[in-house]
Amino acid sequence: MAEQAFFLGKLAPELIEVVHRRYNILRTIGYMQPIGRRILAERLDLPERTVRNDVETLRQQELISAEAKGMSITPLGERLLEELSILVHGLRGLDNLEKLLGTNLGVHRVVIVPGDIDGESLAKKELGRVSAYYVNEIIKDVRTIAVAGGTTLAEMAKHIIPQSRQDILILPARGGLGEQVEIQANTITAKIAASLGANYRLLHIPDYMSRTSAEQLVNDPYIAPILQMIRGADVLVHGIGDALEMAKRRGISWEEIEFLRNADAKGEAFGYYFDGSGSIIYSTPSIGLKLDDLGKINTVVALAGGNSKAQAIEAVTKAGYIDWLIIDEGAAWQIAKNLNLENGILGLHSNSLR
Repeated sequence: MAEQAFFLGKLAPELIEVVHRRYNILRTIGYMQPIGRRILAERLDLPERTVRNDVETLRQQELISAEAKGMSITPLGERLLEELSILVHGLRGLDNLEKLLGTNLGVHRVVIVPGDIDGESLAKKELGRVSAYYVNEIIKDVRTIAVAGGTTLAEMAKHIIPQSRQDILILPARGGLGEQVEIQANTITAKIAASLGANYRLLHIPDYMSRTSAEQLVNDPYIAPILQMIRGADVLVHGIGDALEMAKRRGISWEEIEFLRNADAKGEAFGYYFDGSGSIIYSTPSIGLKLDDLGKINTVVALAGGNSKAQAIEAVTKAGYIDWLIIDEGAAWQIAKNLNLENGILGLHSNSLR
């Protein structure tokens, strides 16, 4: 697909621009339906005249419907959107970029989602939707899944395909009390379990606590059995955060934040802080999965997005435990730039399609 898309772009570059623009229009209508034309134009930062012409074409092709309350995508439009996502993936050169990043980061499978969370309001929804699709595939034959907290995983949880999987147990990877309820590991665990029709357990403990408290709770008769189940999980799904941003969010002390700053901390994942080489430079005392446990987990999936997260993603990935990395295009192109990989990608540079 990547090679065909490359030659199509060479043959008819003006057509590629139209396809990409209408793909974004169709995708935005799908997420925000019903939506009016003016709001759609503002959301996509396009002239209203251009949007008017494109939506009229989409309506004539029965891909969208227009009513007084706004425009909505039709079943035919939804099917076309799925097919277009594959084409757009190739047109942007993402197929080859996935392979190059996988090789250079030492990750078994890299999945890149079009868009950039840092600059596109719908990009996180798309990252969540695509992540949910692949997670659904990964968990087909597993029995225990551990999930961490965070905004990206919260978005993924919204898109998990409803099933009847009473054979699966969903667990929080770590404690999570202290953050917004919506992005806590417990909340995400319960939401995923509800969609899958699965069983679940929760950890009603803070994500950050003193080392003395953590040591005492590890042997608690209620918590100890849950910890054992978490450490025996078949699949772990977690996010990746900017080190200093996550340190502030977790409420650690000013002295600890200064230590991370001076140590040039780049990325964070479930309480571990990594420098640019992937070495652990600090960890917060908490109850849940430890880095040593990851060698026993069959599949570790990491999700992240945004141009600004590139260094954090590189740092955590270099630690060497991630099997699947699902990121957005903004992060992917920035990582490629940092690693001097852009010239090895067949296809159009992402900037030419924005």
